[in-house]
Amino acid sequence: MILKFSHPFSYLWLATMVCLIYGGNMGEVQAQNQEIKGMTGGNKNSGDCGYVSDKPNYVLQLNEQAYSLNVILETQAEKPSLLILGPGEGDRFCILGDTKSGKNPQMGGVWAAGKYLIYVGDSQGSQNPFTLKISR
Repeated sequence: MILKFSHPFSYLWLATMVCLIYGGNMGEVQAQNQEIKGMTGGNKNSGDCGYVSDKPNYVLQLNEQAYSLNVILETQAEKPSLLILGPGEGDRFCILGDTKSGKNPQMGGVWAAGKYLIYVGDSQGSQNPFTLKISR
């Protein structure tokens, strides 16, 4: 099947439809920055990374290696955490923050291609608004 578009906005329409079909909080970071809003914490105790929700707050799919990708959590929660699973089966990253000291959790650098499950947690189980910023 070959799709032929005569107008540049047709590509935008197609991309929008693909996103609507897949739904959820799944994204592929390209050149643009992304911001995801939600609530910290949840009812699942992750152990060393505090309380998280049953489902990831965001699913990041990278089709190729990202040489400079940053994930920054902004929140007023006292003890926020970022739990990132992937891209390999046993890959697990836990980043703890302390907003009283001005330290929000963040992770940056080179990221391998694959699927990452990102959970925004709270060491104390509290729920507070957050903004998760993902940029290249």
